[in-house]
Amino acid sequence: MKPVRSVFIFAIAGAILVLGIVAYLIFAGPDAIHFAGRSPSDLWNSGDLMVPLILLVTIVISAVIMLPFLRILFPAEIKNGITAQARVLKVWDTGVSINNNPQVGLLLEVSPLGGSPFQAESKTVVSRLNVALVQPGTTAEVKYDPEKPQRLQILSLNIQSATPTHAAALLEELEALRDKSLITEEEYRQKREEILKSL
Repeated sequence: MKPVRSVFIFAIAGAILVLGIVAYLIFAGPDAIHFAGRSPSDLWNSGDLMVPLILLVTIVISAVIMLPFLRILFPAEIKNGITAQARVLKVWDTGVSINNNPQVGLLLEVSPLGGSPFQAESKTVVSRLNVALVQPGTTAEVKYDPEKPQRLQILSLNIQSATPTHAAALLEELEALRDKSLITEEEYRQKREEILKSL
């Protein structure tokens, strides 16, 4: 997740820089639009108002598009949250990918220390190389809001190594990812070695 966050931060910084340069050229550059002493109808008829409007619309659309990804990559921290162990009961694909890494939905059974277990749903991004290992029975460390237990964050997933019965399926899926050019040859070899070493 950290490399993905870094790329996303650099992408946002680049977009802000480009928009800043465009705004400077519009309002303060050598060919800046002069607004003083001109009515909105004059600006509209001359077409000078179109460029700032396009810039504003671009900023709004970009913010709307990026907001869901920002929430995935930088979830709001749960203040006064309680850390607990949880077990995955169900896994499903949300249809969202970040840098080719899928976001999965999880139904969790959370077991607070000294409290009654409860179920809650959460979402997390998993490496495409490890997504097949996230199965019912996988354990996780979570943080939940004691006042609203259904609000929780997954701190870490304890992804287990491949079992002999599962290794063949993992290798087949790994080959399929390579054949579809979703992973590099180096990633393929590295993960293949990990799977074989875990047997």
